[in-house]
Amino acid sequence: MTVEVFMEQYQLIILVVWLVVMVIGDWLLFRKAGRPGLLSLIPVVNLLVEYSICWSGFVGVLYFALLTAASYFSQSDMVPLAGILGLLAMVMHWIESQKLARSFDKGFLYGLFLFFFDRFARVILGLSSATYKGKH
Repeated sequence: MTVEVFMEQYQLIILVVWLVVMVIGDWLLFRKAGRPGLLSLIPVVNLLVEYSICWSGFVGVLYFALLTAASYFSQSDMVPLAGILGLLAMVMHWIESQKLARSFDKGFLYGLFLFFFDRFARVILGLSSATYKGKH
């Protein structure tokens, strides 16, 4: 077995584990928030459900549009625009992390944990005794 083949297999295992952690975390949060956990398996729909848990109105859609535009422009000649949009998306991710923490009656530090270790923090939040308190 060559090093390249080993690395490809290693990366595939990491990717599968990461996807499983993402689905479990979202599934648990959706269930706690009174949404069907099955929606965590559907791309884009899972993001809209996530945003509906902590945002009001179309702010979640704006956040999704910012992320999509930043990703698109980063692969074109408009890299400075992608940087600005990416920065705005990071600010909104910070706000979302804090709002999600407050929605489950957690404080600033848990919001910080959600910001930096999003997927693992979601699994822990989903497995904890925290209950959904509504949008904040």
